Amino acid sequence: MINSIDIFLGTIILLIGFTYWSINLSEYNNNYVYSVKEDYKLSKAIETLKTLADDGTLENAVLLYYFGEVNTSKHLLEEKINLDRYMVKIDGHMLINKSYVNNGDRYVVAVLVLNRSEGWYVIYGNYSTIKISKNRYLDFDEALNEYSNYTIHMPVYLSKNISVSRVVLYY
Repeated sequence: MINSIDIFLGTIILLIGFTYWSINLSEYNNNYVYSVKEDYKLSKAIETLKTLADDGTLENAVLLYYFGEVNTSKHLLEEKINLDRYMVKIDGHMLINKSYVNNGDRYVVAVLVLNRSEGWYVIYGNYSTIKISKNRYLDFDEALNEYSNYTIHMPVYLSKNISVSRVVLYY
């Protein structure tokens, strides 16, 4: 025969079991939501760096950085990166820090091989768009005169050395 005490004890055991199950389900759900958010951020950072590499912006920014046009390089990248908080480093040197809290555990790396023929190239454009010429010039004056109608026109000499640059996007 079932007593009221047996029903009471059974109810208490069920309540404890349901509480334990609810807590586990809640923790699992919170971890799942966190994983989805982090995966979205990673995908967005990878896509951002891939787009910058594909359209040549990353190469232009690295070349501008190494030829002393740090602010122009910074401006060029800031226009194209659409993340809330991030930091960009070129070969270990911080270029941009936009509200990034330095926990250092999430980042995407792009390794650029700058393989251009030896000669003069021109960094040209205006303050909203900066480009580097695809054409190579043998003479400084020829390179300078070719792009003199742009607001910014700076001939730079690239040697035959193939260099590798490491660009890191922390997100």
